[in-house]
Amino acid sequence: MIVTTAPKATETMMNKAKKAVQHFSATYISREGASVRQMMDTYNEPLLICESKRLLYYDGHQNNPFFFHPNSAMFRGKGFMNTRKDPLVNALRLEEGMKVADMTLGLASDAVLASLAVGETGKVFGTEAHPIVSYIVREGLGTYETNRIELTRAMRRIEVIGDTNLNWLMELKDESIDVIYFDPMFEAEVAGSSGMIPLKQLLNKSEKRDVLSRSIKEAKRVAKHRVVLKDHFRSERFKELGFTKQIRPSATYHFGVWEKE
Repeated sequence: MIVTTAPKATETMMNKAKKAVQHFSATYISREGASVRQMMDTYNEPLLICESKRLLYYDGHQNNPFFFHPNSAMFRGKGFMNTRKDPLVNALRLEEGMKVADMTLGLASDAVLASLAVGETGKVFGTEAHPIVSYIVREGLGTYETNRIELTRAMRRIEVIGDTNLNWLMELKDESIDVIYFDPMFEAEVAGSSGMIPLKQLLNKSEKRDVLSRSIKEAKRVAKHRVVLKDHFRSERFKELGFTKQIRPSATYHFGVWEKE
């Protein structure tokens, strides 16, 4: 991978570039006025551009770069702060001080809502196995500034785990996380969301049922209270994986809940 900056590099950009080069053992090349296409054609490598307020990643197979943005978490978060209600928060039955794990982090929209709900005394973890996605989302959560301090603080409290959810869960003790959440319905969810297309192009979300089943089994061991699965309303996975489906009229997705006895 090639790491570079915007055409007029600042000290902030250079510091971000140095950090990325070290993290990925990548190669830094000065931009020197070259366009993105010129750099990709010249070096035939994926390109990470370090701007002052964001990182942009081009893998050579997509027209639009991948970068961090809180996406739907902005309006969902503001709505939750006004009403203390959100379908995800309600399904997970989150309370102040809880430990929550989002096993399908993506752009962390759900994790931000969970972080708002559990507050400063709680903790939210999110697993993302793709190294580029986990790095960019971790950096974004740590630097993105919103116009609501509660939202910004909620983003800062999220801990990004750069690993598969199965590997991470297997390392945890029994009943060490209050609530564990899975959203493997990626293809159906992003069909109408153009802002999610670069992420969709990066990640292979054709969920293998045997792997998901193993992760769910581990999650049921690790969860203290419950495991929640979000999926398409026609999905058979709720029944196959032992979840009680919560019907949401007129919604394209439902939540399935497994409660620890």
